[in-house]
Amino acid sequence: MLINLNPGQLAFVIIVPLVVIAITLLLIFYFVKRKNISKNFKYYYYKKIYKIAMDNDYYLINDFLFKIDDSHVARIDHILFADKYIYIINDFYYPADIQGKETDPSAISVDKLGKKRYVDNPVATNKKLLTRLSLITGISPSLLIGVSIINDDCNIGIKVETKNYFIIQSKGIKRLVKAIESRNIGKINQEQLANCVKAIDKLNRRKRLSNAK
Repeated sequence: MLINLNPGQLAFVIIVPLVVIAITLLLIFYFVKRKNISKNFKYYYYKKIYKIAMDNDYYLINDFLFKIDDSHVARIDHILFADKYIYIINDFYYPADIQGKETDPSAISVDKLGKKRYVDNPVATNKKLLTRLSLITGISPSLLIGVSIINDDCNIGIKVETKNYFIIQSKGIKRLVKAIESRNIGKINQEQLANCVKAIDKLNRRKRLSNAK
C-alpha cells in the first residue's frame, strides 16, 4: 500500500529520526567523556595548569612528594611559581556535589538522589599541606596560595572566606590565577623566587625515588 506524504510530513519523517540519533550520540559522548575524565582527571587538570605555566613563563613542579615526619610522606599535585605568588594546587574528583565549611575536616558529598556521605574536605587538606610546606621551607605563608581543583560537573557548596585558599572547578583555574596575579602588590623578587624554587625542589622525594630506580 503506497502512502502519499506531503512535503511537511516527509520532512517530519526524515528529520525526527535524525534528531533522535543526534541526541543519542550526544548523550553517549557525554557519558563516555565523563567516565574518561573521572579516570584521568589528574591528566586533564595537569594540561590546564601546564598551559598556564607555558603561556606565562612560570616554573612548574608536578607530583611533589615531601617528608612530613619519620613515617609519612605528603603529596602536592602541582606547585606553580608565578610572578606574585606560589600556588599549591591539589586535584580532586567527586562524582556528586559537595558542601560544608572550610574549617571542617570532612565535607559532605550529596548525589542527585539526596544521598549523603562524608569525604575529605579538599580545602582543609590543602591548608594542612600549605602550612607544613611553609614550616619546612621557611617560605612565608603570605606568598602561598592554596587551590583545590574540582571536576566541572561538581557543584561546590563550600564557602571559603580566607583570601589565600580557593576551591574551584577546573574550567576556572586560568581565570583564578589571572585574577590573583592582578592584585595590587609587587612581584616576588627574582632572586627570592629562585631561592623558593630551589628550596622546594630540594625537598622533592619524587626526584629521589626516580634516581633510585
